[in-house]
Amino acid sequence: MMDGDDILDGLAIVMAHPDDEVLWASSALKAAGKIILVYGEWPGAATITEGRREAMAAFPLPTLDWLAMPETGVFDSASWPEVRETDYGLYPHRSLRILDHFNPDQYRAQFGKLREVLRPRLAGFRNVIAHGPWGEYGHEEHVLVFRAVASLAAEVGFRLWVPAYVGPKSEALMLRNLKYFGKPTPPMPIDAGFAEEIARIYKRTQTWTWSDSYVWPASEHFLPWVAEALPDGQRATPADVQRIVLPADSDAWRKHLPKRRELARKLLSWLNARRAR
Repeated sequence: MMDGDDILDGLAIVMAHPDDEVLWASSALKAAGKIILVYGEWPGAATITEGRREAMAAFPLPTLDWLAMPETGVFDSASWPEVRETDYGLYPHRSLRILDHFNPDQYRAQFGKLREVLRPRLAGFRNVIAHGPWGEYGHEEHVLVFRAVASLAAEVGFRLWVPAYVGPKSEALMLRNLKYFGKPTPPMPIDAGFAEEIARIYKRTQTWTWSDSYVWPASEHFLPWVAEALPDGQRATPADVQRIVLPADSDAWRKHLPKRRELARKLLSWLNARRAR
């Protein structure tokens, strides 16, 4: 286990969407030398796009570096819970699209584009916090960001850490990937007042993507990524990963998805589980 202060030394944070930084890395925000947020435009949703511009202008830390890339619309298209992993993220199935701006070609292409944009921005940092390969609660664009950052770690020379959070949807993918993570940092305290200050900006600009009733835990911790699988005894365990506290009705929207789509998801999930064995 590394001392918790080590992760804060020469630290950059890379998160996908505005509000991810305060949800999954709030304990480290004030210490970071740079906070990079990738996405901005939500194609076809002017309220969110314009709201994010307003939110980013009001962000309370001067270390913000907003890339404002367009979202790819691939959310929930990866046959959860058993997904197909790729070099660029997760495989987006066209039969599982739920968003109008679904663009799997753009999703694949963004891996290379993001690498090129991040390479100079991360030069000189000793530590980087990014999303995990299971995307915390399970988001395809989070996994893309992880893949891009991880692909630069050895080249640029930083140590990569991921938030130790998981939801029910992403638990199978987390268990598949824990062999690439060492023991966690000690608990890092969360300043709930500061986190709420940032959350209020997103809520005021109608860009908050999480539950209004969300309560931050008292602390969080992070897992160090390694490129090669670690032996038992050195790797993180499921007990090292915090379960995200979700509202009881957080999955209610799934009841409105077409039955054909849900049958396709279950079949693709079963097939992907067989391939992953």
